[in-house]
Amino acid sequence: MTTLPPIQIFRYGQPVPLSSGNPRPALSNPSLGASLPSVPALSPLPAPDMFVRRAAVNTVPATASIRANASFPVGAMTPGVGAQAVWQNRLKRMFHNNQAAIYALNIRTFGAKDKNLDGRISPISGENGTFLSAVQNLDQLVALGVNTIHLLPINPIGQARRFGAAGSLYAPSDYHSVNPEFDTPGNSTTALEEARQFVDECHKRNIHVMVDVPSCASEDLAQTRPDLILKDRQGNKLTPTNWVDIVMFKNDDALRQYFEGFFDLMANKLGVDGFRVDVARARTPDFWRYFTSKYADKAWLAESYCEEDQSPLKNLPRDIPETLLKSGFDSIYGQFHIFHAMPNAKEYMDYLLSNRAMFQRASQQGGNDKSFIGSFLTHDDPSLMEHGGAPMCLLASGLMTTQPWTNPYILDGFTTGYTGEFDIFNFVPQHKGTHPEIGLFLKHMLTLRNSPQYGPVLTQGAFIPIPVNSENPNNQVISFARQANGKTLLVVANKDVNARSRATLSIPGMNSFQPLNNLAPSYGRPSQFYPGVNQLEVDLGPGRFHIFEINTPFLSRSLPTY
Repeated sequence: MTTLPPIQIFRYGQPVPLSSGNPRPALSNPSLGASLPSVPALSPLPAPDMFVRRAAVNTVPATASIRANASFPVGAMTPGVGAQAVWQNRLKRMFHNNQAAIYALNIRTFGAKDKNLDGRISPISGENGTFLSAVQNLDQLVALGVNTIHLLPINPIGQARRFGAAGSLYAPSDYHSVNPEFDTPGNSTTALEEARQFVDECHKRNIHVMVDVPSCASEDLAQTRPDLILKDRQGNKLTPTNWVDIVMFKNDDALRQYFEGFFDLMANKLGVDGFRVDVARARTPDFWRYFTSKYADKAWLAESYCEEDQSPLKNLPRDIPETLLKSGFDSIYGQFHIFHAMPNAKEYMDYLLSNRAMFQRASQQGGNDKSFIGSFLTHDDPSLMEHGGAPMCLLASGLMTTQPWTNPYILDGFTTGYTGEFDIFNFVPQHKGTHPEIGLFLKHMLTLRNSPQYGPVLTQGAFIPIPVNSENPNNQVISFARQANGKTLLVVANKDVNARSRATLSIPGMNSFQPLNNLAPSYGRPSQFYPGVNQLEVDLGPGRFHIFEINTPFLSRSLPTY
């Protein structure tokens, strides 16, 4: 980067004196600062970012305030007959408009209560999670900004060859009933009735419910319905990859008829709003076309990641997300769970754009009805804390709430930096870590995303990749703009959670008088910004995420826009 002329630094609107002969200030002491004005501070308090101008200006305007209770009009409780409210399922439209904020949970764990504080959960003592105990935690999700729950499988679990003390949630013994383990003991209601009560309580809070659709059968189910099971030429039941607690289904009309009972149970008896389909590739496109058409009012999410030349998983067909989207699915997972392993910012940006092209090919509406979920962490992955600690979780929170064509996806335990694996096999306490600042940051970003001021920009605004010039051949600076209705939001982030990153961003319309007020809470080591004519030089702290409102209304005329 070239030597800069004399500059003036402003912190919270006040000029900061520079020592002579020092054209760029040293990083401020982390013990001095707080977050930028009007943005909730995270603990521990970091030093503020430095906004550097080439010309002295009297003030840097405070960050635009965000109404804490503001929300996009996606709620669904409407007045009904008398005092009773009528639920309207809008999850499909929310997926299309990128307005869903999804929280994935396991009833067994989410509702668990360690009554004697021994660090263990005993079903005999009634400590395991149930539908009714989980209801008591729903208000926490409302406060976070969640409007959709991904409910991991709630069917009875097979015991033969089970994994763990409780067995895998994805090894169902019966697709036509609800897991009695989730029934609250000592009352007269059934597990089915309590499941319906859980869904109703979610709806009262304007939370949609999306239930998991397992892909295989437990050994118990294979014994009761051998006609549904896939076998090799020697008559051996086939298992997918190394998951020896489950066996595969045949794809035939008998299986379709069997699944009729599952979807009737979930859609009509429980009243769920959508389906998350596990290993969606395991069924044929015709199978899914039938059910996505029959339940066209429901949202459909496929566990599908990227197109494969051949499947790396034994006995499973290759993954083709485009085929699933064309079969009626609204959204896929995408590859964000390996974001930490992407070598540079370019690979991340290229991945977004390549999938935009796929969405357009798969759509009847120009791609506007297809999307990702922001699955930077799924229940199959190690904790994101293992790939960069809290800074990586904060960075992922910023990206999942601002990147295009995305509905944010939050795994239970993520908001506190839970470091263990997401357990679907055992009776364990609620997944909690020691980093509440992640949840505070995510709550702020979801509030920003749901606000009338910025929501339309972040959910449906144009996506404008910002050209980045870096001396690092493996550039780590991510930058893009979101634009709608004359409002532009600029995202600048450092993918490297271990080192600073420097670059020059080409931003037509930028000038040295452009205020840069970070709309995201500050954390970690401070960043520095040097606005100039049609450019912005950045020196970013490790893993830092920033979002600014900038006055560049004609940016989309100068740069490729999607």
